[in-house]
Amino acid sequence: MTVQPASPVVAPIERRGSDRRKPSTPLVRLLTRLALMALGWGAAVALIAFSRLVGDDRAIDGRMATILAIFFSGGVIGAVTAFPTAVILVIRRPQKSARFAAMVVSLTLGTVGFTGFLFYLHFNRYYAAWHAEPFTHDWLWQTLFTGAQAVYIFAVTGLPLLFPAGIPLLFVAGLMFSRTDGRRGWRPQDGRLPRKDRRGDGKAPRRQL
Repeated sequence: MTVQPASPVVAPIERRGSDRRKPSTPLVRLLTRLALMALGWGAAVALIAFSRLVGDDRAIDGRMATILAIFFSGGVIGAVTAFPTAVILVIRRPQKSARFAAMVVSLTLGTVGFTGFLFYLHFNRYYAAWHAEPFTHDWLWQTLFTGAQAVYIFAVTGLPLLFPAGIPLLFVAGLMFSRTDGRRGWRPQDGRLPRKDRRGDGKAPRRQL
């Protein structure tokens, strides 16, 4: 009579433990969606600027690459700041119309503001070689006039690259935000009450194993 060795017990337990995946937290999912939204919006802004520049027979060179990098970075930063700003603005007014308006305004101001600021930094860096010593009276006036000139040039030559082609994209972003519920993160509204409210007893449902 031969004795068969007992089947190993440790291996299946280790294999089952390795197959388990730690669920992502709502914060991780929200940050992931925010990052994807910001990158997508920055790419859309840069694409609009590129199409306008090519339409004006601009040469595709290093200068155009710098302009597109400024618009892409401004779009990304503007989108990152627009989402929390819109959420704060609609805390007391969660209606769809208010959410739509909050996102459109926040995204417009954020994109234009940060793109213009990056353009100013690039413009000021170019003319800094002709400025006086830093933190002097002449340097202060030169910096102010350089900033005013940068704002004027961006308003005349930079904004036409975004408008009116960017207006439909703003409406799409506002519509997407209006169809979400800020209490549950970036998820579409389904019009249903939370599960604990549907039960009627105020208790959360038991988790099914």
